[in-house]
Amino acid sequence: MKKLILFIIIFISFQSFSQTIKEQLKQIITIDDAKKLATENPNLEAELLNIHPEIETDDFATKLADAKTGEIFSDLDFTYKILFETNINAFRVSYIFLDASKISLAEIEKLRTEILEEYKNGISFSNLANKYTMDNGKDGDLGWFAEGMMVPDFEKAVKNHKQNDIFKVDIENEKWYYIVLKTFNDKPIREFTVLKIKSNT
Repeated sequence: MKKLILFIIIFISFQSFSQTIKEQLKQIITIDDAKKLATENPNLEAELLNIHPEIETDDFATKLADAKTGEIFSDLDFTYKILFETNINAFRVSYIFLDASKISLAEIEKLRTEILEEYKNGISFSNLANKYTMDNGKDGDLGWFAEGMMVPDFEKAVKNHKQNDIFKVDIENEKWYYIVLKTFNDKPIREFTVLKIKSNT
């Protein structure tokens, strides 16, 4: 009987806490509001997430497919509020990465010339990526990525090209050099900015 009473007390306390959290979240409208909440309540471990339901395949992103701005929902550990929704673009490319910290720029340019010539002669980009790339990428496919996810110079180059263009990208300060194939047209998607906080602090 004591265990049952204790369980009921804990359950009621949790429910009351959840209601308090949700009442707080109703007042959070902007990024600044969210940052203030995080600063004043470090125990909530508040975090801002950018979620893209059209290109992310995890369960959480899938749940947001039909969500609306202002919606508040919870799981066992966290409570979430959708602060706002933005329309942005997603991109998809394949790439070959050449690392200037391991080989010289002269070698990189020689390899690029060879790669472009082989591609022009009908060798598939995926085969070329598996042969030449200096990272662990398989087939060179980067998958869909949203605006703001890549380093600015890389993203700018991708934006400035159209489907089936093949081009070079240099990130000189990082010693990263690429050959990039734009494999799809840009795709309009939604980006949800979501505030995530602990439900049971």
